[in-house]
Order: sequence, then C-alpha cells, then structure tokens
Amino acid sequence: MDTPRELEWYLRDHLFRQAGKGRTRIARAEIAGEMISLYLRYRNYDPGQLAGLMTPVIDDLVSMRVLSQLEGGLLEAAPMTRMQCAKCFYVSYLAEAEPRVCQRCSGTELGEFPKRK
Repeated sequence: MDTPRELEWYLRDHLFRQAGKGRTRIARAEIAGEMISLYLRYRNYDPGQLAGLMTPVIDDLVSMRVLSQLEGGLLEAAPMTRMQCAKCFYVSYLAEAEPRVCQRCSGTELGEFPKRK
C-alpha cells in the first residue's frame, strides 16, 4: 500500500500530464478510475478504496493552493512545473506558489526536467 506521499506524487504526475494535454479541470470522482487505468501500480486497487485514500491527499493539495476545488471537480490553481533535483535526481511536480525545493530531500538545486526529443 502506498504512503500518502507516494500517492501525492502519482496524483501530481497525473495532473501534470493531463494539463499537458490541455485538461486542467478534472472531476474528483473520476480521478481514482483514471489512475487505475493509467498507472500499473494501481491496477489491482478497488476504485472506491483508492478514492478513499486520495481524499486526504487531494484536500492537502487544495489547502496548499496547488488545486482549487470547484463544484464536483478540481482545477489546477497554477500551472505545475516538472523539476529534477541535482542532489538525489528525484522528479518533483511543483505549482508556481510552492517553494522550489525537492519533495524528497529538500534540496534547493532543482533544474527543469529534460523534455523528450
């Protein structure tokens, strides 16, 4: 079972990828199903169980102003940037308002994650 921190990383990854496709508004009820279908890690989860695990993670992202809560859905409060730590190489997805620190080691030497060629 994932920790809330791991689940948050996958949720941020999902939101970042959806925003890259032009989708910045997501129905809260659909997120668990989408993650089950897109991430191998969650394939064996029950959608209701995953939705229950995600509720506090989503609430935290709303309180940190990474997401805005709309009627029945969620909206990115600000565009996210994918950054990679020079110290531990962890990939962090950070909103504009968040401090530029690694979400794993708290390092401050973050560079933009290389784009695919």
